[in-house]
Amino acid sequence: MKILIIGSGRYNIYESALKKGFDEIGYDVYTFYWKSYFKDYKYKSFVEKLNYKFQNKFLVGHVLWQINKDVVQKVNEIKPDLVFIYRGTHIYPKTIQKIKSFGCKVFGYNNDDPFSEKYSLSHFRLWSLYKKGIFSYDWIFSYRWKNIDDYKNLGYENVSLLRSYYIKDSNFYISNIEKKYDVIFIGHWENDGRDEIIKYLIENGIKIKLFGTLWEKSKYYKYLKEKIGDIKPIYKEEYNLTINKAKIALVFLSKINNDTYTRRCFEIPATKTMMIAEYTDDLANNLFEEDKEAVYFKNKEELLEKIKYYLANEDKMKEIGENGYKRLMNDGHEVTDRCGEIIRKYKESTIKKPN
Repeated sequence: MKILIIGSGRYNIYESALKKGFDEIGYDVYTFYWKSYFKDYKYKSFVEKLNYKFQNKFLVGHVLWQINKDVVQKVNEIKPDLVFIYRGTHIYPKTIQKIKSFGCKVFGYNNDDPFSEKYSLSHFRLWSLYKKGIFSYDWIFSYRWKNIDDYKNLGYENVSLLRSYYIKDSNFYISNIEKKYDVIFIGHWENDGRDEIIKYLIENGIKIKLFGTLWEKSKYYKYLKEKIGDIKPIYKEEYNLTINKAKIALVFLSKINNDTYTRRCFEIPATKTMMIAEYTDDLANNLFEEDKEAVYFKNKEELLEKIKYYLANEDKMKEIGENGYKRLMNDGHEVTDRCGEIIRKYKESTIKKPN
C-alpha cells in the first residue's frame, strides 16, 4: 500500500510526523510539500518576493496553478492507494477530483477550525479553497467535535474525529531532572485574557516562566517582560526539556479555533509533569480525569488557589503527573496510533458493501 501525504510541510509536528508514523507501522510513504514554492524559493528580486507572498496569502496566481499541476503529476507518477491532504488550503477542488480519477482514495485533515468566525480579516481567504473542496474528499478527519457538526450541517457526512498526538521521540519523560520552574506556559498570545491571568498570577506571588510567540501584541507585554524577562518561542529538544523542568505546565485553549483540548494536552503528560488546563467537558470526561490525572480551572481565582495548593503539596502534584502519564500510555495518543486510525478508515472505505 502506497500513501502520499500532501501539505505545507513547514512544521515537523504535522506532515513529516505522520510520514514517520506511517513508516514505522510499515507503509510505503511519499510526500509533496508546497513550502518550497514559497518559503524556500530563491527570489530574484524584492518585487518577486512580494508577488509570491501575495499569492501564498490570497491563494491566487501562477504559483498556485503550478502547485496543483505538480500534485497531479506526482500522484500520476506514484500511483498511491491513499492521498492524505493535511490542511489543504492550496489545493483546488478540481485537483482533488483529478487525482481521484487515478483510482486512489483522498482523505483530508485540518488541525484548525475552518468554520470559525473569530479569524481576523487578514484570514478571510485562508479557507476559501479548502471549503470549496469539502465535497470532493472521500473522507475528512476533524480535529475537534465541533467541526464534525459543522461539516454535517453543510450536508457532508463522511467525517470523524482524529485528535492531535504526541511524538514519542520528541515528547518524553527525562528522569532525575532538576525542576527549575514552578509554573510554565508555552504557547502563543491570543486576545482571550490569558495575558491578564498570567499577570494576576505574578501579582499574587507565583513564579511563572513564559515562552511563545506574539506576546508583543499583549497590552501587558512591557509588564510581563519586566517581571519574567524575554519571551521567546522554544522548539524541539528545548521544548521537551523545558516541560520536564517544570513542576506545573499551564494550558490555555485557542478561542479562535474553538478548542476543547490541544496538542499540549498530550505532550505535557508524556513528561510526567502535572498539567493544569482550562476546564472543558471534553478534557475532563474524555481524556484525563479531573484532580486525578490532570487539574482544571474555570477562572483565575481558582487557578491561583490550585497552583498554590499543589506547589505546597508536591507529592500529590507528582502523583497526578504520574497518573496522567499512565492514562496517556494506556489510551494511545501517539502519532502512530493516529496513523493506525487513518489506515482503519481507509480499509473500511475500500470494503465493498453487498448489494
